[in-house]
Amino acid sequence: MKKSLSVLAGLILSSALLTACGAGTSASTPKSIDLWMPPLAADNLDKELWDAIVAPFEKEKGVDVNVTVVPWDSYETKYLTGISSGAGPDVGYMYSEMIGDYIKKDQLISLDGKVTDEQKDNLYFLDKGVINGKQYTLPFVVGGARVLMYNKTLLAEAGVEPPTTWDEFATAAKAVKAKGIQPMTAPWGDPSRGIMNGQFFPFVWQAGGDLFTEDGTKTQFNTPEVIEAAKFLLSLKTDGILPDATTGITVDTARKAFESGEVAFTITTEQEATIYEAAGVDLGWVTSLQGKDRGTFIAGDALVMLKGCESQELCYDLMSFLQAGPQMEAFHKQANFPPIGKDEKSIYSPELQKIYTEEAEILHVLPVVANGVPAYNALYKNLQQMLNGEKTPEQAMADAATEGDAALAQA
Repeated sequence: MKKSLSVLAGLILSSALLTACGAGTSASTPKSIDLWMPPLAADNLDKELWDAIVAPFEKEKGVDVNVTVVPWDSYETKYLTGISSGAGPDVGYMYSEMIGDYIKKDQLISLDGKVTDEQKDNLYFLDKGVINGKQYTLPFVVGGARVLMYNKTLLAEAGVEPPTTWDEFATAAKAVKAKGIQPMTAPWGDPSRGIMNGQFFPFVWQAGGDLFTEDGTKTQFNTPEVIEAAKFLLSLKTDGILPDATTGITVDTARKAFESGEVAFTITTEQEATIYEAAGVDLGWVTSLQGKDRGTFIAGDALVMLKGCESQELCYDLMSFLQAGPQMEAFHKQANFPPIGKDEKSIYSPELQKIYTEEAEILHVLPVVANGVPAYNALYKNLQQMLNGEKTPEQAMADAATEGDAALAQA
């Protein structure tokens, strides 16, 4: 693996990768840049991957890029303690739930005036990084759309067509159940609140709802639209479409159940299509069901520049270098995400890429709000209690809104 990564670094160096970078080093150029990234590589060799990718940048700029791969289970804590103690990164990878907090704390540097005309023309999702009228991020991982996948063989056995609406889905799932097949699995027992990205937030948008007010100071959890989404979710449990033990199911358990052909439907990232197809599942998918509207989640993870950066020019050069086509090609060989720019020679499935090119208007990233994490945690807890029969949808959403609003007020 080390040999192949060395070859990768050589190939990157020999190509015209540094066109996205600015001028060379100067007397005041810092000797190193700290870059923090999460684990994303399929082979788990993230450090080796990024060291190989940044090697040409280091040689051109005469600077060391110190890559730290931060585990997911301590990601938010590592950033909080690192930045609070002055030991945070210069450039880092953040997801939507984090970004608002660090804007509020005045720890992110605006990229206004730094984004080039070439980047504006090249990057597909640059607008996702505009927050409160300022460009704070560069897109890096934009994808992972949550889609409703189905097993064509099981639907055929039940004599039903792939559903396109909430009502059609309920009808199809009940027909599948009548054949003795488990209709759907969902990992409501997973410890991560992130499962709401697929298992609840799409229903909110499909019901015509939002998660927060436009200014981010209040939740929208207790609105009619979000309550309608909660009722629809609960109906999947009470009608036997979801298993009785759904709040005990984890992501891995749900994945294995669908992969083995035991379950007809699951909502998961479109990236898992290749896994299921390789396992022999005759796979189909619907990007979004139709309620009042259509809509589903995509990740909007991005690169940010932190206040600790000694040279904004050099830090931005690194950010631009990382998200330029050749580097993203190397990254995407280990992380199956769609391209973020026109300059990338994509290896992504053309069929899956249509989600982003033909249905972009229904794709939602999470809103950036300060102190959103405890609000999301409150929502997840109350939805689990609802599914366990401890609360009605109305009570669960009212309680989630009370707790969430209290958290937002502390931002």
